Amino acid sequence: MTEKPQELAAKEKDAILVVDDDAFMLKVLYKVLQKEYIIFQAGSAEEAIEVLRGRSIKAILCDHILPGQTGLDFLVTLKQRNAQIKSVLFSAALETDLFIKAINHGQIFRFIKKPASPADIQQAVREAVRQYDIESLQQQLVLNQKDIDKQVYSAPYWLYRLKTISQQSFRYGAPLFGNILALMLALGVLALSVGICIMLIIYFVKSYLGIDIFHGSHLLSR
Repeated sequence: MTEKPQELAAKEKDAILVVDDDAFMLKVLYKVLQKEYIIFQAGSAEEAIEVLRGRSIKAILCDHILPGQTGLDFLVTLKQRNAQIKSVLFSAALETDLFIKAINHGQIFRFIKKPASPADIQQAVREAVRQYDIESLQQQLVLNQKDIDKQVYSAPYWLYRLKTISQQSFRYGAPLFGNILALMLALGVLALSVGICIMLIIYFVKSYLGIDIFHGSHLLSR
């Protein structure tokens, strides 16, 4: 059975988690974000932890006032367990200094003060998801570089390189041999020319000064 285009498009969306104990607010946030993301919902920190198990969630939009545990405390604890997930705290509370401190210490990614426009919510979540993707890509690049380094300095890699060079030499054998032969001939001619020049210099020095280069100096016969 073939999948519908809508189902395929949904699978390509990023997954986020919205945490709020207000059912009406959950519906509002769902409508604001449903076009861009696969949305999971939870009414408390405990429910949120259950939702996170076994799922690839990139960002969390969480209300600060939750039953049993504040949203900030939940996000700080989650940061310690999973540093990769990006969190956006959503609150009408006046603990702005506390929230700013949490942001500066990297415990939460963004803070949105209620009431907020749909555009502000969408922008904050987009930035969180984008940051998640950037950090994931950076980690993958580091892993790829380590793998490349491991291959470069391993014996199989050099055996592979030797095999490749030999194959290329066999494939382009005639032109390569011709170039090498021409180079050797040129070097030979150059060496011969230099040798002749040196011998001529020695001959003229010996003839003019009466110096035997190879057996020491002596005066010419009187």
